[in-house]
Amino acid sequence: MIRLPRRPVRYLSLLALATGTLLVPAAPASADDPVADLDCTITVTVAVNPPLTLETEHVATTSNGLTGTADCTGTVDGQAVTGTGSFGVYSTLDVTACINSTAASTFVLRIPTTGGTQTVTGHYTAVTIGGVTTATGDFTGPIAIVPNGDCFTTPITSATAVLTGHIT
Repeated sequence: MIRLPRRPVRYLSLLALATGTLLVPAAPASADDPVADLDCTITVTVAVNPPLTLETEHVATTSNGLTGTADCTGTVDGQAVTGTGSFGVYSTLDVTACINSTAASTFVLRIPTTGGTQTVTGHYTAVTIGGVTTATGDFTGPIAIVPNGDCFTTPITSATAVLTGHIT
């Protein structure tokens, strides 16, 4: 009889539990997905992991939930926006020399409308060249980023971003 060590099996189950949502394929868009037509100014602070230095090439950023604020005008499913929304984002970045990067981002926007609170999700790609960031996708527009370090002498561990643009 072959006995497998218990510890690796225990860790494997924890790994599967922790990453389970990543292993499930994304559901295709359906008629139930909200249709957004929004012009927004969004402010969100993200944590940077690992801290960004001159040697760092790949980082992830997260807002750790719906911690950002979204001031939007427009509609979701034809219902007018009635107040400030909350915003969360997760991104993976490939970085060169601290000033150029390409990011793949996923966001969630929860916003009050005349028809009740709506949740809009989407994806965008952000490209930074020489410190100027532009996003395209379900969010389109410029992103102003203020990091908490300079990357050269002080690693960047967080940054505040202001996204100004259109969400579809």
